[in-house]
Amino acid sequence: MRLIKLATNMSVGLGALNEIGEVFRQSNAPNKLFLIMGPTTRKLSGDAVAGRLTKEGYNVVTHVIEGGATFDNAEDALRRVKESGAEGIVGVGGGSIIDIVKYVGFKLDLFTIFIPTTLSSDAIASPFSVLWKEGKSHAVRTKSPNLVIGDYDVLMKEPHKFVAAGFGDMVAKYTALFDWRLAYWLGDEPYLDFAAQLAESILNLLLRRVKDVAAQNYIGIETLFYAEVMDGYLMELANTTRVAAGSEHLIAFAIEHVAGKGMHGTQVGLGTIISAYLQNRDWRMVREALETVGAPTTADELGLSKEELIKALQIAHQMRNWYTILGDRGLSACKAERLLRYTKIIS
Repeated sequence: MRLIKLATNMSVGLGALNEIGEVFRQSNAPNKLFLIMGPTTRKLSGDAVAGRLTKEGYNVVTHVIEGGATFDNAEDALRRVKESGAEGIVGVGGGSIIDIVKYVGFKLDLFTIFIPTTLSSDAIASPFSVLWKEGKSHAVRTKSPNLVIGDYDVLMKEPHKFVAAGFGDMVAKYTALFDWRLAYWLGDEPYLDFAAQLAESILNLLLRRVKDVAAQNYIGIETLFYAEVMDGYLMELANTTRVAAGSEHLIAFAIEHVAGKGMHGTQVGLGTIISAYLQNRDWRMVREALETVGAPTTADELGLSKEELIKALQIAHQMRNWYTILGDRGLSACKAERLLRYTKIIS
């Protein structure tokens, strides 16, 4: 497997994990490693990765994290890694594991390696971690990984709900880029047109290949993987998450705060439909793209009640200090319900 030298080294393709030892050596990964995984990813890939690295002569300590990307979990992992004396940290799993690994890697200045087992979010190469505390999410500046290994054999077999969620997180750029430009002109926030143009190109490619993503074939998985990795580079370039997140993410954070139902990407997808309507743009196109990949487009499909969604829309503008189409006063309950009916999220 050819090692691609970029800001983050990457080894990608079918069977990339089969040459993990060689890839680690080419990347000058340290010998003493701390491997973090979730309970599910431990069974899927975590134990196998630890076994291969041990066989290759690496000293590996493993730790399983449950309960998501919380500050408590991140601080507990930080303590464990520090006590272990590890010189490198490896994350095997999805967005929550990656966010914790980025936090620890940044705090301890460790060589950081990600092995994603799902493509449910764009956390793979971003220099930010989203961590939860007291029911509210916080975007914390951390670090991009030194090495990413993307094995398409693993990613093509992931449960499709993760692919649908990942697409939902990526389609957010349709409304996020509009909000970001609005924030520059009316909210006095920094803006980088070059990053915005690249982000729009990535979005357009994903929309053209939506059927491949839906089929979870090689082209679809490769496109989604590189799109998520590129998001991280663009955030680093622009020094903000606004290149990929706007009002639709505020709605998603509010849904998580109010109800805690659905994956982040599926919450974002629903938020993108709503935000596109408010921006007077093609919300039906967004809805159709999400339907094509099998992502939820109604409250029922996400397991949300009408009351939960109305409450989320009322408080969404409070989730971050961002200037977006949501404004700074929030929606009334009456307008929130009308908005949900207009977009067919509730009947």
